[in-house]
Amino acid sequence: MVLYFTGTGNSRFVAERIASSTGDTAVNISKYIKEHTHPMFTDTGVYVFVAPCYVSTTAMAMFDFINDATFPEGIRAYFVITSAAYMGAAPATNAYLSKKKGFEYMGTENIIMPQNYITHFKTKTKEENQKIVSDSLPAIDRLSSLIRSGKSFKPAKLFFGELALTNAACAIYYKLFMNTRKFHVTDRCISCRKCVRDCPLGNISFDGSRPVWGKNCTHCMACINLCPRSAIEYGRSTQGKERYRGPMADPHE
Repeated sequence: MVLYFTGTGNSRFVAERIASSTGDTAVNISKYIKEHTHPMFTDTGVYVFVAPCYVSTTAMAMFDFINDATFPEGIRAYFVITSAAYMGAAPATNAYLSKKKGFEYMGTENIIMPQNYITHFKTKTKEENQKIVSDSLPAIDRLSSLIRSGKSFKPAKLFFGELALTNAACAIYYKLFMNTRKFHVTDRCISCRKCVRDCPLGNISFDGSRPVWGKNCTHCMACINLCPRSAIEYGRSTQGKERYRGPMADPHE
């Protein structure tokens, strides 16, 4: 089984390609998060967890999901991280979680995908992003082959003190900066409610004709990037920036 968490679609793209290659089913964990349920999985064998890298490690939404869900003892757990550059301390945190849950940890690997965190960075042009997606295919297929054959991923090395630094950074960033206070809409909003549907945490509702953000936000950037009118901003930091429409977006639109 391939379980994934996604905002703008990078991890979904990777998860579905892996599932197609391995003959598995790709499942979006968002449905469990929105329903506030902790599933009990009964399938034994191989599980692949695909999630983006947030604050130099596995997205907390995936970490919490695995921690709260029930899995058979001894499943083989592969972790695939999507990031614009580096997966940080994800291998160490995933190994820790696997030990806690009684998994056989099979390793963590990184797949480079387009940048979508436009509150702090800029995404590339549509054509450049499409090339990044295309260039990721051999790496995804290589991991799929390892999973099919039951081989472990290559062990990843962390620099000295990286795990401790990442844990401290996560605690601070999630508490102080990963909030919704700066989200707002402009008069370009057409009340299509796409942001409500796209939010993987079910954190957006509508008040009359405008979206309202709750407090449960992980800064996945789905609402900002996928808005068809680019009507959502985060303070001033996203104004005038190109939006990333996802890995399947038409570069000519």
